[in-house]
Amino acid sequence: GVCSGYSCGRVLVIIMREITFDLVTRNFLKRDKYAHKGSFGTLACICGSYQMHGAAVMAASAALKCGVGKVNVFLPKSIYKIVGSFLCEAIFTCLYETNTGTLSKSCIDKLMQNLKTSTACVFGCGSSNNIDIKEILLSILKNYDKPLLIDADGINAISDNINVLKAAKSKIILTPHPGEMSKLLKVGIEFLDNNREEISKNFAREYNVTLVLKGANTLVATPYGEIFKNTTGNPGMARAGMGDALSGMIGSFLAQGMTPLNSALCGVYLHGLAGDICAEKFSEISMSTMDLINELPYIFLNMKS
Repeated sequence: GVCSGYSCGRVLVIIMREITFDLVTRNFLKRDKYAHKGSFGTLACICGSYQMHGAAVMAASAALKCGVGKVNVFLPKSIYKIVGSFLCEAIFTCLYETNTGTLSKSCIDKLMQNLKTSTACVFGCGSSNNIDIKEILLSILKNYDKPLLIDADGINAISDNINVLKAAKSKIILTPHPGEMSKLLKVGIEFLDNNREEISKNFAREYNVTLVLKGANTLVATPYGEIFKNTTGNPGMARAGMGDALSGMIGSFLAQGMTPLNSALCGVYLHGLAGDICAEKFSEISMSTMDLINELPYIFLNMKS
């Protein structure tokens, strides 16, 4: 059944489904033996800056482990050698940058031209937040018509002009953590935490996006009033880079042709499941984002069996 929220007098009742292993695995079909890399899409990763090059590495690495045919990483040219040393399978589009090592708005024409070959896009992981990033994202929202995931600094970039989402050509997924969501809505984190379900449901419907509100029991809300709760994950995942990996995973599924909802459900559940495996193997204290990414192949192998 489809989830819905409805009013009963003054009490808003939210009906949620849990994200389950069965719900996720039905999205992964056997690959055609005649398939080629073009069969599984191209993900554009517009991520990274001089001080946060690791975000591009983790987003792209997670995407590659989740089956996308190609990953094209768009990044400031000064960090290419660093990021490229970690990613031998990715394609790179090196772009003009500001004097602080973030993408410059002067790269917009080249960026939009190169985006045409992608089947989905992830924007914002480690991008930094300045006027150039805002203008680049606005251009993408106005002109790009493939599925678009906006995370981290991409979310911060629209926090002063949230209505730009309503004019977007893309089907959009937003993946805020509570701090980013509170900034987006101009509400306190305590209020947000106490009203997560209602806020998620209303936001997704008003702005016509699939919302992934991260945290313990991450929520996925759709423009149609559906809301899902995740049951995987643990406190060991509360560390830098985990959100970048999640964005890469969801983006990978988008690029391969999954719907925004199924991409979000699969990404959130499998991300948490990999985190749970890491916690058992390495402890919640010592597990890392790259540990999580490196567990993904074994999850897909077990899924197949």
